[in-house]
Amino acid sequence: MMTKKSLRHYAQIEREIEKDVSRFTQPLMSNSKWVRLICKLVENADNILKIEFKKVQQDQIGELYLEGDTEFGFDYWQNGFEGCNSLGGWLTFKEIEYLFFPKKITSIEQEEQDLEQIEAILNSIGLFLLEKDEQGIKLLCCKK
Repeated sequence: MMTKKSLRHYAQIEREIEKDVSRFTQPLMSNSKWVRLICKLVENADNILKIEFKKVQQDQIGELYLEGDTEFGFDYWQNGFEGCNSLGGWLTFKEIEYLFFPKKITSIEQEEQDLEQIEAILNSIGLFLLEKDEQGIKLLCCKK
């Protein structure tokens, strides 16, 4: 059971997220679209080797950890993730400004992802606002 202090703490965090999200003019992803996206990314975890993300609250780039055994209701829910990221802790979908699928996985071994295959996977889910270049594919989740 949560104490009043912890409830106030979580309410404050939620207010801060809402304040940061309000800087964007348009959310591009609903929670149900997020769930469809994550389910498809988990199904194709063998083909999608690295996913980076940026939170609306900070400039730090994190990495999502989605494996073939990532489960709805255990690792992610209808509104976010628990512990499936390099920044740690909860990550709600509305906190994510964009996902980035880099072409190069590591700089040491020059391992690469197949961006055409990733784009086909994304297009099989629905319409997304994508920015593509030689570095990778950026899936915009909210627009300024």
